[in-house]
Amino acid sequence: MSRRNFKRAHIGRQCALLGSVLFLLCGCATGPKSGNDALTGIDHSGRMRGYIEAKRVTDFCPGQASRRDDERCIVTRGFDYSRGVTVVRTYDPNGALIATQEPPGADVSLTDVEQARVEALVRADPRISDIVNAPGVVLWHGGFVMREPGDKYCDRGSRCIRVIAAIHGGDDVILHSVVDLMTDRVVYPRYVPSGKTVARHSDGG
Repeated sequence: MSRRNFKRAHIGRQCALLGSVLFLLCGCATGPKSGNDALTGIDHSGRMRGYIEAKRVTDFCPGQASRRDDERCIVTRGFDYSRGVTVVRTYDPNGALIATQEPPGADVSLTDVEQARVEALVRADPRISDIVNAPGVVLWHGGFVMREPGDKYCDRGSRCIRVIAAIHGGDDVILHSVVDLMTDRVVYPRYVPSGKTVARHSDGG
């Protein structure tokens, strides 16, 4: 073989090898997905954003002794999804903001819009949708805010909510799940509370 033909053959082998590598890389990028990748089809357009007020009450003002008896302040509590914190604001009787607090570790109950988002995420999750969408299943998800120090999903900055699926009018628990509204996903589809087991109903499920 001449030197020129040898050089051409060598270059051809290198190109073939490069093509094989690129094919394998593309195959890895577009191949079957597993784990959380399987959830990429869930619509996240309805995720929680910004500040959502959960509670508004009338209360005594700071330095109430110097005010008239009928003068009261307004105290609001809510969750700021842009920063992952609970915010408490106090307004004077004229509506002026006089104090803002962010109590560490504090949580507020869910609003109607948050409850609707929790339910939508649980019902759309393919890992548990067949269970929670079955006839006769009731979902309890109103006030079960969950915070676990050291947990990889539900520690500081999270907005984790426990969801309980039950049958027989809501009396027989068949599944616990945990949704984090900060990341807008079900972080624990089949959660087992510490020291407990999920009840098995009389139909054998």
